[in-house]
Amino acid sequence: MRHMGLYLGLLWVSGVYGSSAEPEKVLKCIMGGKVIFPAAVKKTGFLIRVQGLNQIAKVMNKGFSISSQTFTDRVQWDSSTGLFSITGLKMEDSGQYKVQNQDEQNKSDSGGQNKSDSGGQNKSDSGGQNKSDSGGQNKSDTVYQLTVYNPVSTPQVSSRNKMKPTCSVLCSVENGREVTLSWQREGETLNSTSSPDLNTPLSLPLEIEENSAPYSCVATNPASNKTVTVKPEEFCFDSVSKPRITNTTTEHSRCCSVLCSVENGRAVTLSWQREGKTLNYTSSPDLNTPLSLLLEIEENSAPYSCVATNPVSNETTVLNTSDLCRVDCSDHKGAVTSAIGPGAVIGAGVGAAILFAVLGMSIYLKKRGKAPKSENSPEDLTYANINHGARRPQRENAQTGHSGASDDTVYSNVNHKSPKKQKAAAPRATQGESSCVYAEVRRK
Repeated sequence: MRHMGLYLGLLWVSGVYGSSAEPEKVLKCIMGGKVIFPAAVKKTGFLIRVQGLNQIAKVMNKGFSISSQTFTDRVQWDSSTGLFSITGLKMEDSGQYKVQNQDEQNKSDSGGQNKSDSGGQNKSDSGGQNKSDSGGQNKSDTVYQLTVYNPVSTPQVSSRNKMKPTCSVLCSVENGREVTLSWQREGETLNSTSSPDLNTPLSLPLEIEENSAPYSCVATNPASNKTVTVKPEEFCFDSVSKPRITNTTTEHSRCCSVLCSVENGRAVTLSWQREGKTLNYTSSPDLNTPLSLLLEIEENSAPYSCVATNPVSNETTVLNTSDLCRVDCSDHKGAVTSAIGPGAVIGAGVGAAILFAVLGMSIYLKKRGKAPKSENSPEDLTYANINHGARRPQRENAQTGHSGASDDTVYSNVNHKSPKKQKAAAPRATQGESSCVYAEVRRK
């Protein structure tokens, strides 16, 4: 077993130093990616980094092992395909790699050894060994040149001039090793650029043709590419139309109302403004329908402006209220008053006449209902409870000729039970006595 290991070690050294194989394939990979070496090793072989003669990994009797700590956990061998691979590529992984396949050489050695046993050792040494060195060994060694690249950046497209028909854009990208920037359309390269100055970004202008197919700005290096699609309608605009103002005053408007309209287009906005302040605005994705915006003019207001804008242009129409609104707000209010005044006065007069007639009839009926009835009617009598009580009896000598006779004055409270006030008949004086009754009458 020791002799076998020594033999394989000497075989690897002789293969490394004695091989004169030239690079056969160039491998270009992206940083962080994976590289697969196409030469297969089924039973016995090595993966070697030529720079520094470092053995990275080996396969012995279908057993795989990693020899270099630099590539620990990054190098693999697929037993089904026999292919070596390295993952997580770094920029410093760039260089030459050799896949040394010992499967063919083992067959050659076993054949030469058999001939030595039967026909002579010298023939085996001189013939078999040389055949192995010149034929089998060189054919089993494959050298690859690996180059690791940074991934190319995504291009950025900016507008230089958005207004048709001279619309143009600029595409730019961060420069790097072997980076190329190009404009393409329908698979055809229109122009391209590159620069060895890696500190200066690459940029490429393009004038967009009207009604053109989409363009593509493509940044590439040998290991990657990035593409940005440019649609002409997204970067190029027509100039906006001038707004039109029309009078739309109605009977229900406070004073004067106007309508501003403009032909719609991509990213067009219509607005009413006054003294730099936007009062209202509108826009619509339906490009087939014009934009319109209504405005009611306020009394004694500053001038209004109707403004249509898009990303490349704007148009303004100033509202002249004297042309569109013939009557100002104060005159309009007076006109409305004079127009409706006569009708209102006539209606008010008719209503007042009817009201007075109703009131007069009501008063007449009330007075008629209070007419006095006959004196003999029992309803005219006043009923009262009279409680006589002398408050201050006074005796006065009558000077009328009744000697010895005295008049008594009686004070009493009279409570009326009838709600109607009637004149009480004067009390009849009895012979030889005159009485005066003073009463206080209270209505209940």
